[in-house]
Amino acid sequence: MSTEPVVIIGAGWAGLAAAVTLTSRGQKVIVYEAAKQVGGRARSVPFADTIVDNGQHLMIGAYQECIKILKLVGQCPYAKMKRTPLFLAVQDETGQQVEVKAPRLPAPFHLLYALITAKGLSIKDRFAAVQFGLFVKKNHYQFSQDISVKQLFDQSRQTDNIIKQLWEPLCLSTLNTPIEIASANVFMRVFKDAFTHHYYDADLLLPIIDLSEIFPNAAVQYIRNKGGEVHLQSRLEKIHIENDKIKAIDIKNDTQVQTVTTSSLILAVAPQNLNKLISATLQLNTLQLNTLQSNTLQSNTPRLKTLQLKTLQNIIDQFSYQPIVTVYLQYTPETRLNHAMQGLSGTISQWVFDRGQLCQQHGLFSVVISCEGSHMQMDEKTLIQTVQSEVSALFDQSPELQNAFVVREKRATYACTVNINTIRPTNRTDVNGLYLAGDYTDTGYPATLEGAVRSGLTAANQI
Repeated sequence: MSTEPVVIIGAGWAGLAAAVTLTSRGQKVIVYEAAKQVGGRARSVPFADTIVDNGQHLMIGAYQECIKILKLVGQCPYAKMKRTPLFLAVQDETGQQVEVKAPRLPAPFHLLYALITAKGLSIKDRFAAVQFGLFVKKNHYQFSQDISVKQLFDQSRQTDNIIKQLWEPLCLSTLNTPIEIASANVFMRVFKDAFTHHYYDADLLLPIIDLSEIFPNAAVQYIRNKGGEVHLQSRLEKIHIENDKIKAIDIKNDTQVQTVTTSSLILAVAPQNLNKLISATLQLNTLQLNTLQSNTLQSNTPRLKTLQLKTLQNIIDQFSYQPIVTVYLQYTPETRLNHAMQGLSGTISQWVFDRGQLCQQHGLFSVVISCEGSHMQMDEKTLIQTVQSEVSALFDQSPELQNAFVVREKRATYACTVNINTIRPTNRTDVNGLYLAGDYTDTGYPATLEGAVRSGLTAANQI
């Protein structure tokens, strides 16, 4: 094991997963984060006299790497998250509600039973849902030529109602991309992992404490306890490369610039920031990325063997991004939903979480809105009024709003569009000792916590 530290730029879930993995194997790591706190896009923020998340996140039982990394840093996942069998309740703008509940039966019979017995679906809807499962299985959960999720629904003859009340809400919540442009191959990958292996893979894991306490803070403590370092408000200024090998980096903290010697560097930053970083620090170097064939979700599109700096930048420029807006509504403490998580369709609001049932923040609801839409042009007051009106439809009498807070992540995730897997870079680069980590890399998963953790594990394993 090298005595020289591995340096990781970025303390989001990907960077911390890489750091924890390396630390657990006896490797010293130094993590630098430009922000004032760790967690990246899955972090906590203050609201009034409490703490909330910058966006409502959840996991499912199939997120095995997330569960493993939580255990590694000493967290008991099921003490930090409310684990329930799959239960989805989605109400449309007319008040019609669909409820899907999976029993503890061997997969995929739990899903089959859930679809057949779902409330609010017609016989035609139920038949279409079962047909969808058979269709994607027949195609081995992957098309040789990727298509949109909307085309996937059309080819599997889904009804308009079940698309609106079930499939589209699932697609928006997992891929954060409209079904008209979302990748069918990525959607089927998540569907396969969630519903075809074990019944508990479809379980919902809803955080009962803020995200920073679930993993990022515990990861930092784990790293420091084992001799590693985590530095905040520390920005990468320059990467020193000699003979296509990493030699050192320059880190700026306040007004001081420090040179850190290392031969292994992981860039765990968002793709839009990666281009800025490369442009600023590697202007005199040539960066080449291996785009080795991924072992998941391969496309017939040939992939280049090496990519020079300009080509890499062009590839990153092909990524587009989608926002996520979270509206927090504070009502009186006795206000609660029938379910901890409630879906809405035909409205701007998409998913409503009762944080009283989850986090003991009674009367506080988080309302999640994925993707672009008319809400992005609304000012904060109008958006709050609109969301409050839609949420009020879930109650017999409209509850009294006491406070509200809006979190806008304009580039929350990359857009998981058709053929996205043909441009996602691998973790290893042709600069010896330089690696990438982030949910945008070629994990086969969409931009989820599981995708971020998997990318960090891959980078660590390659080191």
